Amino acid sequence: METADYVIVGGGSSGCIIARRLAERTAGRIILLEAGPSDENDPTALVLSKLDDQQGLDWGFQATPWPGAPAKLKYLRARILGGCGNHNDCAFLIPPDHDFRCWEAAGAKGWGPEDVRPYFRRIEERVNVHRFETINPVSRAFFEAGRELGLAERDFRAGVADGVGFFPLNSAGDLRHSSSVAYLHPLAALPKHLEVWTGTAATKILIEDGRAVGVETSRGIVRARREVILTAGSLQTPQLMMISGLGPAAELMRHGIGVIRDLPGVGNHLLDHVAAPIVWQIDRPVGPWQITHLQTTMLISIDRDAPAPDVLFHFGLRIREKYDAEPFFADVENGVRASPNVARARSTGRLTLVSADPMAAPVIDLNYFSDPDGYDRRILLEALKVTRRFATTKAFGSMVVRELAPGPDIRSDTDLDAYMREVCETVYHPSGTAVMGDPSARETVVDRQLRVKGLSGLRVCDASVFPTMVTVNINNTVMMVAEKAADAILTSA
Repeated sequence: METADYVIVGGGSSGCIIARRLAERTAGRIILLEAGPSDENDPTALVLSKLDDQQGLDWGFQATPWPGAPAKLKYLRARILGGCGNHNDCAFLIPPDHDFRCWEAAGAKGWGPEDVRPYFRRIEERVNVHRFETINPVSRAFFEAGRELGLAERDFRAGVADGVGFFPLNSAGDLRHSSSVAYLHPLAALPKHLEVWTGTAATKILIEDGRAVGVETSRGIVRARREVILTAGSLQTPQLMMISGLGPAAELMRHGIGVIRDLPGVGNHLLDHVAAPIVWQIDRPVGPWQITHLQTTMLISIDRDAPAPDVLFHFGLRIREKYDAEPFFADVENGVRASPNVARARSTGRLTLVSADPMAAPVIDLNYFSDPDGYDRRILLEALKVTRRFATTKAFGSMVVRELAPGPDIRSDTDLDAYMREVCETVYHPSGTAVMGDPSARETVVDRQLRVKGLSGLRVCDASVFPTMVTVNINNTVMMVAEKAADAILTSA
């Protein structure tokens, strides 16, 4: 048995930051647990262009298939120090102020635009933000096509607004500048009271007399004098909570788990950015790309009165198939895709257990297009129509040989709606499964200081706490949550 002041469960984008910030301002022992290996000096993890070589660094999760889907959807989650910050495309975007006004309206007082802004600035003081100097010609053509269609040119480092531009990246050239790199490397130079335990899986939160007192791990029990801090991500944080007796009582009892706290919101309210692609074959090789195949992006508003852009696009220089089925485009040369997603999707899914085994993959029910007003379907349908217009431009359309998906036979709204329901996919932005809000609300899991309702000594400090979806890629917001959480932890110490 080991004892520390703070035990942090999950060495991902949030956990690395909290560990470092606590180590800078406290003298007590801190243990950061990470189930996967170290990322340090591992080019497969740290060289951004090696994203396709990372199969061994993934948990292998799959989402539950929906009617009409060709197969189960691969739901990538990183298993390495640095977490999904070492497993993503490093898009570095700050959400618009509107998103945090929505957080406040949902009960997260103290998380409004003015409250979170200093923490985004704090990240930029630590993390290198890269701007493309050389753009792949095909990515450039898609950008010019957006300008041809009337979109404003944007530098998205300056903020999110309707327009077309290039992704800012948290990278140093071709090397990731994830939170593990920016806050922990080199590991040998960390303060002696901060220990990073890689290859160590957490299997249960230990709770005594209404207080979290430690964690059961694959290396034995680690007790926490002050707090246990959950930073395992929006899938494994709620899974670990439920296995430990914290969650919807009926779900726990179904698997023979004793109920310590009936928290109906744990695992519910699963948010994601639902997307669907338009795929083209073009008349030339895309050639080697600089750093990442995702260079060009755009944001647009389908609804005229939208308070912020309601569609985010990823334009990719390859065809990335996400279903666990025979590749449909395996023999296609020179394929590219534009994938719009619903920036603030209103459908919510659910994460449940398959068993009480902490190593068993959870059941991920994304429940896309389930919002009662049909908002998500309508926004994505119109976004696909906008995407198709790029093939009519001189800049990009002149190089298009044919539309591979949905294909020329899919023209009517009815057929296009059926297409997107069949091929809809994730962009790997799960959040909201242990939601922050007013403690008196039934679905609230953590209060505004991220403390788990009805317990002491336990916080959730990752994307699980998002009250509502943010408009853009979520990794920067996860890092903001970590910076703000560290202050809250230290204030209560």
